[in-house]
Amino acid sequence: SRQPFRRQPDPAAGPPPPSAARQPARPGAPASAMPKGPELPEIEDKYTNALYSKTDLLKVMADYYNDALPRSGYTEDHFWTNIRIMICLVCCGFGFYAQFMTKFPQDRLIIGVCAAGYFAVSAILAAVDMWIIGTSVMCIKIGEETVFLDISLPAFSEMMTTCLRTKRKKVSKESSVGRYFDADGILVQEHVFDDFVALVAEYEKKGSGKDTKKDK
Repeated sequence: SRQPFRRQPDPAAGPPPPSAARQPARPGAPASAMPKGPELPEIEDKYTNALYSKTDLLKVMADYYNDALPRSGYTEDHFWTNIRIMICLVCCGFGFYAQFMTKFPQDRLIIGVCAAGYFAVSAILAAVDMWIIGTSVMCIKIGEETVFLDISLPAFSEMMTTCLRTKRKKVSKESSVGRYFDADGILVQEHVFDDFVALVAEYEKKGSGKDTKKDK
């Protein structure tokens, strides 16, 4: 099986100078001297063997976000995931009862009710997937808000859209797949993470009044 390619530092470059090392922020230091934003987490290389497969590309991106964001300090919100699991359990309950607790034709009325309940709850699940979860790969906390992180890649297109959305606002960024994957199919984590941090900054700025004041 193919082994992930790992970029190694150039030995000829030598160790970084002491001045380049990150120094802890001193109390009372100016804001410009303090580290800004979350740092790139150390995640093992992620790659795909099929650069032209929409499913594989989206899976690698989703796996990276699910691994990297919690390590960067973003809290994952599982509310809608838990709701979806509960709805699925109700569907399974209808099917289980009809399969193992009834006999046909004596209990055909109960079987009919279970079948109708199964399809009704399945319709609710489909509505949750379509109107709430959508193309979300995870749900995170930004401040006090629960925000969906969406990733979409239209068919026959190289442009991938990353989106942060809630009911009241939405920001998105469109970039070529070539920015996030190199020729060997390895995910360029620095580009993915930098674009995500920039998108979070844009989301926090939108609706805060800063962009409105700037226009005036």
